[in-house]
This record gives sequence, structure tokens and C-alpha cells, in this order.
Amino acid sequence: MTSRAKRRATLPSRRTPMRPSSERGPSIPWVPIAVVAGIGVVVALLAYVVWQSNQTSDSGPGKEAAIEGDKAEDLPGVFVDLQSIYDGYYGNRDGATTADHVTEAVDYSEQGLPPTGGPHWGATACAETPAESPPFCGPIPWGIYREPWPAESVVHALEHGGMAVWYNTTDQTVIDDLEDLVREKGKDDYLIVMVPYPDMEPETVAVTAWARRDKMPVSEYDRDRVENFLDKLKCRFNPESMPGKGC
Repeated sequence: MTSRAKRRATLPSRRTPMRPSSERGPSIPWVPIAVVAGIGVVVALLAYVVWQSNQTSDSGPGKEAAIEGDKAEDLPGVFVDLQSIYDGYYGNRDGATTADHVTEAVDYSEQGLPPTGGPHWGATACAETPAESPPFCGPIPWGIYREPWPAESVVHALEHGGMAVWYNTTDQTVIDDLEDLVREKGKDDYLIVMVPYPDMEPETVAVTAWARRDKMPVSEYDRDRVENFLDKLKCRFNPESMPGKGC
């Protein structure tokens, strides 16, 4: 053998030696891992669908019906059970509702006066004054009025997330103070209408939101009490997402 051949024979091989199978690392169970991952994806999708469903129900008629029927004693004013009076609930598409649009006079006496909800007018938009408005219009524009509007038009404003200040008094000091309060809240985009209401007991003022009422004789008028009602119930019932502070 030549010296060159001997050198080639003694040089170490550059190939990586193969290890016996007993020396190899553990095999990765790809199939079970894929199955577990797939189950995780399905569970996540189901959870998302349930979450979306809950979000939809919370923002739909169900939520407003729950607010309408809330008898919580820590809320200002008195709860008015519209759902029992009208044998239905707000947003009901399969039966009686508490917010029918009608084109006739409505007797609100069963729930007490002034009204806090129920059937109302909405056949067309109201103008700036009752005299200029077409029949069965609603809701009335937000603001202060010194002449009466039909209660049916005012109730539509309550359905739009607003509140109403009603008065039947000749006490100009009380009227001026109420107007000052409503103007002050209006600057902060509160949704309020203030109207004289001769169908209410004489020398009385009241404030209403959907299904809530606070009412007092003028002799017991308390600006802070009215303001507390407005602050606590602003936009609380707002099924049509009308714009306003806090909505």
C-alpha cells in the first residue's frame, strides 16, 4: 500500500455517525397535540359566541324591560308598574307593549298623573310649539315651555331617554327656580322638557322618567330633590340611544 493510501485509511470520517434507535430523543406525539389544540379552539369559539349573545341581549329590549320593571328602593321617586298596568313590557314584539304608538287620546289615570310611560303619540315630528304642531305628533323638542303640550307627546320624550318637569302652579318663584334648574342641566346636555300640566292637582310640581315619578305640593318644593331625581335617572332608560350626557 502506498503511503498516500495509508494516510487516507487512517484519517477520521467526516460523516456524523448514526446513533442507535435506543439513543435517540423521545418522539413528539403530534396527533394528540393537534387534537387537544383543536378542542381548545372549539371551546374558545363557543365561549365567544356565548359572550356575543350576552352582549346582544344586554343592549336590546331585554335590558330596557328590566330597567322599566326595576323597583329598586334606592332610586329617587316612586316606581310606577307600567308592565302590570299595560300587561306587557317595553320592546315586546310578540304581544302587549308599554310603548304603543297610537293616534287617539290616552287615559293615563290608572298609572297616576303625570304619566311616566305607556302608549303615546308619534305619528309625525312635533314643531317648536303646540300650536304649530300636527296632530298626534311626538316627541316634543327638549326645552322649557310656558304653554301645555298634550301628555301623549311628552311621554314620547320619556321614551327617548328624557325626563319631564311638570307644574301646575301660579307661584312664579317656584316656576322661575325650576326653569333655572332645567336651563342649568340643559347646558350639560341633559334631555329634559319642562311643561305646564293643568291636569295635575293645583299647586303641584312633578318630575318623571320612564316608570318613575316624584311629585310634591308647591308648599314642599325642594330644588335639591328635583335635581337629585334628574341626576340619578338621566339617560337610565334610553332604548333608542338618544344623545345626551351620560348616554
